[in-house]
Amino acid sequence: MSHAHPHDPPQSDAAGAPTCRHLVRWGFIYGGILVFLMLIQLPRLADWAFFSFYDPGTALKGDLLISHGMRPAIDFGYTHGLATLIFAHIGFALLGRTAWAFLAMTAFLELLMGLAIARFAMQMNIRGGPRTFLICALPVAIMPCYLTLTHPLEALLLLWAIAEQAGGHRQRALAICTACLFVKPSMAYVLGFFLVVLTLRTVGIRKGAVRRLWREFWPAMAVMAGMSLLCAGVFGLRSLLLTIVPITGMKTYHDTHFGFLLGSGVHFWSPVGHSAAYYLITPAGIWLFCAGVTIVLTLGYFSPPARRVRSSLHAPQRETAVCIGLMLLAFLLGFYGWVKSWEYYAYLPVLFTAVWLTAIKVKRRWLAAICVFAVLSQSTHAVLSVWSWSGKLHNRQTGGLWIYPIQYQDWQAVQKATGGKRTLVLSNGFLLWMPPHWHMPQSWFPEPGIPTPLEFKHINNEILAARRVVTWNAYGRKDVWNNPAVAQAKARFKKVWTGNYFTVWARHKR
Repeated sequence: MSHAHPHDPPQSDAAGAPTCRHLVRWGFIYGGILVFLMLIQLPRLADWAFFSFYDPGTALKGDLLISHGMRPAIDFGYTHGLATLIFAHIGFALLGRTAWAFLAMTAFLELLMGLAIARFAMQMNIRGGPRTFLICALPVAIMPCYLTLTHPLEALLLLWAIAEQAGGHRQRALAICTACLFVKPSMAYVLGFFLVVLTLRTVGIRKGAVRRLWREFWPAMAVMAGMSLLCAGVFGLRSLLLTIVPITGMKTYHDTHFGFLLGSGVHFWSPVGHSAAYYLITPAGIWLFCAGVTIVLTLGYFSPPARRVRSSLHAPQRETAVCIGLMLLAFLLGFYGWVKSWEYYAYLPVLFTAVWLTAIKVKRRWLAAICVFAVLSQSTHAVLSVWSWSGKLHNRQTGGLWIYPIQYQDWQAVQKATGGKRTLVLSNGFLLWMPPHWHMPQSWFPEPGIPTPLEFKHINNEILAARRVVTWNAYGRKDVWNNPAVAQAKARFKKVWTGNYFTVWARHKR
């Protein structure tokens, strides 16, 4: 039996088979937990409205559009990287363009995320009690199902990058970050910038510096060249140039008033009418605790508590912890999106807190309390999941996805209200089943700031060609139906039916 001290240097790659077996064993444990959490929440995650009208459907919609020869960021607005479309297209080609294929690809990525987390924990010497915390906080750190395929792909690459950095392999970490730019050009730029600065600082200005810099940067340069050729070859150079820098994403954030401190994030950390229980039975409390620890120790780098943590870490571990803290700050201050955006990078504060618990050797009773806090944070999700298994239904008309009975009644009423006429459903998602003569717009995600002029032209033509238009009430002012760009086409329609979830519009008789 090993009696390694918790602050011994991380096991090196040269440690051989035992290290590899340790990594695979814990990788499958973490990944298995993530997939298990996904399966027991399936009726909540494989939700008809979720895919039909919200972000998960964009993975299927994007694949449909590119299969029609449409170009991202040119023919349709697109806020993510082109590599996601390539990954999704391969997956859908193998499994079919369905929500179940989306969930299968997500489960595969979560298994790999478990392996990346195991590697990070091994390199940071997270074991014992802190490892228990990491397991308890996994449902907070990693979503059971992400809203798109972009986010789990990004999470996998960033987790693997910081795990490599923690092991002293900046060269590999920077190459992985470079690949991540083609998945989602946001946080990868942040971590990549820090890695470049740290490398330049290490190499310095001395004899042989150019040769050393080439040795450090050539893998990232090779990845950049290879990914650029791949994406430009598939979608064209213009699409690549328009997506490698998050121009559309930044415009969308501006137009929709996103932000953590003053924007949409307020509804997460201080929702209207919340009670103290909100911070206990939802992930809000444990996330705020972990984020607070991360930010305080990062900003107070020279404070006694931070020095205590740093003194227990080796150089690669220290720089990784600092980078995690700075990445979280960049997210909160720079590109926090809609109210639940905290979920996309929740692994950052959770991993940092696990490192902190390892460094300070927290007392068992306090560690147990933090672990219980993390478990209780899933109470609301657990109750909803249990209810969903018995309270929701699914059939052929929902594409096998689960739906609330009241939504299904509305959906049936909408079909009657359209009377078999040519109908356009203004959906931001992807409807897996529609009656004959129904269709969705040729648009990826028509919310403010995203559609291109050419995309609006298509939408207007589709509206004018329809006899009925169906809108999803929950979109409100963000609905493309309320966008001034389609006002003239909308003026030709009148409201003929309204339900709890849908509204049906009929074209005026001439």
